Amino acid sequence: MPHTSKAKKVSYSSKEDRISALPDDVLHHVLGFLQAAEAVHTSVLARRWRYLWKSMRCLRINSIGRWEEGNDASLSNFINCLLLLRDPGSTLDEVEIEYDNLEDETKWISIWICHALSCQAQVLTVKPDSHMYICLDGPPLVSRQLRRLEFSNVNLKHNFLDFSSCTALEDLKIKGSALETSRILSPSLKHMSIKQCAFRHDGRIRISVPNLVSLQLISFVGRTPLLESMLSLETAVVSPRNYCDDVCHEGVAGECCGTCADCCGNNDHNGGCVLLGGLSCATNLELIAYLGMLIFRRDLRWCPTFSKLKTLLLNEWCVQINLHALVCMLEHSPVLENLILELRKQEETALALEVEGNNSLMHKPAAISGCLKIIKVKFDEIDDRVCKDQVSRGKGELWGADGCTIRRALSIKSWRGTCAVDEFTNP
Repeated sequence: MPHTSKAKKVSYSSKEDRISALPDDVLHHVLGFLQAAEAVHTSVLARRWRYLWKSMRCLRINSIGRWEEGNDASLSNFINCLLLLRDPGSTLDEVEIEYDNLEDETKWISIWICHALSCQAQVLTVKPDSHMYICLDGPPLVSRQLRRLEFSNVNLKHNFLDFSSCTALEDLKIKGSALETSRILSPSLKHMSIKQCAFRHDGRIRISVPNLVSLQLISFVGRTPLLESMLSLETAVVSPRNYCDDVCHEGVAGECCGTCADCCGNNDHNGGCVLLGGLSCATNLELIAYLGMLIFRRDLRWCPTFSKLKTLLLNEWCVQINLHALVCMLEHSPVLENLILELRKQEETALALEVEGNNSLMHKPAAISGCLKIIKVKFDEIDDRVCKDQVSRGKGELWGADGCTIRRALSIKSWRGTCAVDEFTNP
């Protein structure tokens, strides 16, 4: 047998292309970590890699690299070729389109989305430049494979948010966008997050997502959307921005007057709850609003029973003027265990001064949940609502403008400070 030196064995092994010998699925997985332009460039590595990009399962398209200087036409042509030259029948797992300087993208973006869905994409993300709102107003999307959808910096119109034909869609995220549709509809959606968006000003958008489990409506402007029944809801956070359209123009200092059309109800939803009705099945609920925003106070006129609510977080809106809003929420939360109040230093309003000393709302003790275990009060600095002499002894009390304390409103006879001054337990 001829003798083979170790040097020759090393030389032979170094010529072996072990990566190219991997199965197609593994190589496609590797390509999925690369930006699309980089993945296409692998076609020059070897014959084995020449056409792999045509069937890779994850496309990450952005304007980084050769298109950073603003060669928009070349980027559009690249995306068109990347999608249209794919192998017939090859499917996609994920498509991410993110770019900063594509000037003429509007005429192409709908085509790219439809093509991605025709390739059975399960995850679709579209994030154009924050200064370039593209308009998506085509017919509703149709897909049996789409599971997660994310939009940023887009203008969604007409029936584009009708996802009744996306039967597998479970996760929807919309950020920094304008919603000018009449309805958000999905029978399959389980998680929805809408942040820093502008809802239409000429009417309420109806949100019909009956199987939703988690909801985030954070930092939105425009007319507050109308939430329909969500029986599976577990966690919800609702926090409008300080120039939401739902304000009272008749009341003092922006507070609800109780008599104008905005405070009493609007014809577009027959005078019922806008938010609280749809949130009534939540287990964990956060309702954050600035003082002039009336939608929560207005909804309390038709306050539903929160039959599953265990944890509730509220801020200043529920204790402004008097404790009526807070007490109303507690009276309608029969199994509540944890109450968290987040308060900031506020100046007394003219309306607060007018009602000071009026405790008529507290003549009848509130029917508070016997399950209530912890009340946590968070504040930046001590103000008139927290009794200063009690704070020094670790027994802080929250005061309403009508002179009624939280202790009295909750009909709790004794308190025990457990975390400096910001946490109390009901023994």
